[in-house]
Amino acid sequence: MSTAGRNTVSGRSYRRTRPRGFAPWTPKPDTMLLVDQVRAVLDEYRAHLPMTARQVFYRLVGNHGFPKDEKAYDRLQETLNRARRSRLIPMGSIRDDRAMTMGGAGGFESHDQWFESVKASARWYARPLDEDQPRAVEVWIEAAGMMPMVAGVTQEFGVAVYCSGGFESVCAKHDAAVRIGYRAVPTTVLSVGDYDPSGLSILDAAAEDVAAFVEELGGEPPTVKRIAVSARQITQYQLETAPQKRTDRRGDHMTRTVQAEALSPDQLTGIVRAGLEKAVDLRALARVRARSERERQQLLEKVERLRWR
Repeated sequence: MSTAGRNTVSGRSYRRTRPRGFAPWTPKPDTMLLVDQVRAVLDEYRAHLPMTARQVFYRLVGNHGFPKDEKAYDRLQETLNRARRSRLIPMGSIRDDRAMTMGGAGGFESHDQWFESVKASARWYARPLDEDQPRAVEVWIEAAGMMPMVAGVTQEFGVAVYCSGGFESVCAKHDAAVRIGYRAVPTTVLSVGDYDPSGLSILDAAAEDVAAFVEELGGEPPTVKRIAVSARQITQYQLETAPQKRTDRRGDHMTRTVQAEALSPDQLTGIVRAGLEKAVDLRALARVRARSERERQQLLEKVERLRWR
């Protein structure tokens, strides 16, 4: 597609550009086979959508004999882009990094619209699920793209997910320390990250740095537990491994490395759920859920009475 003669934002012209918006596409037979394999993966894990491109990649490598190298991964990414633009794959099935949004207009067009929003809010009323918990629990996950999938599990327990991949920032670690240090109860952190020198060193540095900041604030340092990926899980789940990168020399040499996205969605969410069931007081959680349901019904009755006054 050419931009010759167009008024581009920058004023520059280009001989060729990638497709814009939704665009027709007639893939070659081998590419169409790859699209069909991707659709099979997405259908198998439809309960966990969206998936990241890297998660799809590892499912293709394990189940469809797809090459395990960066050239093949680049081909997959290009195929996913074209397939979504041509509507062969739903746009929302693949998780990309999204643009951040702040600000914006708000308001209501009528009193009735406002009341309906109040009624809708009442239906979602719930007490904090961490109420009466003897410990606060957080999940730290290295890959931001996997956060929505993990949050689908953690929200059932009233537990938040944080991206620890950004913990190379001193501000991010200080923010975590402030959050943890000012709590009235101690904190347990469940960590999910790559089994490689970078992933392990990021976690070690973050745990030590956050603990040091928390102590300076007069709080209790968190207990950090790594729940994935572990050496045992590599064997248990027969995960795809790779040699340590030559450029990654942090800590002791590792004969094999594994990315967290090598875990299938079922494996990942199962590991997180099992970790939370051990870390959270399940009886206290059941009590607050029951209390929330009672209070939600009472609130809905009040809203209905208010409606007809």
